[in-house]
Amino acid sequence: MKRIKLNLVLLFIVLSSALQILTVQGQDQGADVATAEKDESGSEESVVTSDAVEEEQQETKTGEDAELDSDDEKSEDNLSSDINDSAEQKEEEGEAKVAETETEQQKTSENANEAATEETSPEPPKQSGPFIDLLGDTLLSLQMVDETHAQLNAHYTNEVLHGKKIIGLYFSADWCGPCKQFTPELVSFYNKINSRKGKQNTFEIVWVSRCRDVKSFGQYFTHMNWLALPPEEALGARGQELFTKYKGKGIPHLVLLDELGSVITLDARSKIPQDKAGIGFPWRNPFTTLYITLVPKSLRFVIKSHVHTIKEKIKESTSGILAKVTK
Repeated sequence: MKRIKLNLVLLFIVLSSALQILTVQGQDQGADVATAEKDESGSEESVVTSDAVEEEQQETKTGEDAELDSDDEKSEDNLSSDINDSAEQKEEEGEAKVAETETEQQKTSENANEAATEETSPEPPKQSGPFIDLLGDTLLSLQMVDETHAQLNAHYTNEVLHGKKIIGLYFSADWCGPCKQFTPELVSFYNKINSRKGKQNTFEIVWVSRCRDVKSFGQYFTHMNWLALPPEEALGARGQELFTKYKGKGIPHLVLLDELGSVITLDARSKIPQDKAGIGFPWRNPFTTLYITLVPKSLRFVIKSHVHTIKEKIKESTSGILAKVTK
């Protein structure tokens, strides 16, 4: 019995030891499992953390790359903008230079034109003399360009009348029947006198138009080969003053003046048909012929000027007296 009890006690001790060993082993295994799980969790956390770090680094890198790209793009944009600005600036500078060059060329051209105008159109000479007072500074001639076209040319009065001994003032118009009949006769007489030996081109006629308009003036002038008062003068106050001055009563009316503007005859219109050969031309009276023969031209001019001055003073005095009487 004692042996049996001893064996039971030993068995109990063995079972208790085994149970303790198993308990310790179980605890160790649980700790190992927990540690393993912890390690796995840590590993996972480490992996996650590492991944997060990598993602964060990747994002940072991406952001940096994006910033770099953005900076590059900005740099490219800035460079492109600078290039465009530079190109535009150069283009503007080029346009400004072109405009400046064109302006200079235009100024040069204008200066050249002004110089050419000054060279080709000199200032008109200052004219004086009896015919300037009567007819003005310019007279016209007509030149036929072709059968249907003509051209008017202007001449300085003193130049075109220089050397002329007899000057006729011819008052006529296109609407006047007697004028149309007399004008061809006068053309023939004019040509005959100017072709005389030793007296070529000493006779000149100045037509003082009594036409109604400039168009009629131009058409009628084609039938003449002498000079004419400009139409604006002939159709205006000057033409009427001349007609009144030389006792015009009707047209055609032809007055002959000498080289000083003195009247030779107021009735040349009737003398030409009576003396078509021009034997007595310019039909001076004997006293006038003697006066011209004996008195030099310069002295005759002085005498005429004094006579003209005296006449003007008498005229002014008479006008003053009449004005006082009227008041």
